[in-house]
Amino acid sequence: MIRVAGPPDAERRGRYVDYPPFDALGYGCDGKPAATKDGLPRCKTVFYVDARSGKLALLYTEDKRYVDTHGVYPGMSTHAAARALRRAPFDGCFPGFRLDTKKAFLVVWLGRRRSPSGDHVAFVVVHSTRLNPGVLDCIDS
Repeated sequence: MIRVAGPPDAERRGRYVDYPPFDALGYGCDGKPAATKDGLPRCKTVFYVDARSGKLALLYTEDKRYVDTHGVYPGMSTHAAARALRRAPFDGCFPGFRLDTKKAFLVVWLGRRRSPSGDHVAFVVVHSTRLNPGVLDCIDS
C-alpha cells in the first residue's frame, strides 16, 4: 500500500475483540489517528492490513479518487450508482449495494447530504473474504 499510496498520514495498530490484529494506515486524516481504538476509520481512506500476514484485509474510503470497475465512487448520486451497477439499492443492516467475488466483496454504503441533492454514495469498502479485522460490524457479519 505504501508503495502505491505513499506514506500514511496516520497509523494505528489494534485488534477488535477476538479478531486478528490489524495495522490501520490512514490517508486524509486531518491530524486524527487512522482509526479509533476499536478500529473504526477516522480518515478519508484507511487500509487495514492483517498484522500476521501483511496482506490487505479491508479498504475503507470516502475519497472520490477511488473508483470501482463499474465507475462507482464516493459522492456519486444513488441514482447514478444504481444505473452503473445495474441494480437497485437495498436497505438492510446498511443502505446500499454489495457485490461479491471469490476473494473479496465490495460494499457501497449510501448516505444523505444536508442539501436537497438527495442520496449519495457515502463511502466504499473493499473487504477480503478470508481476512477480517472485524472493524465494520454491519458489513462483515
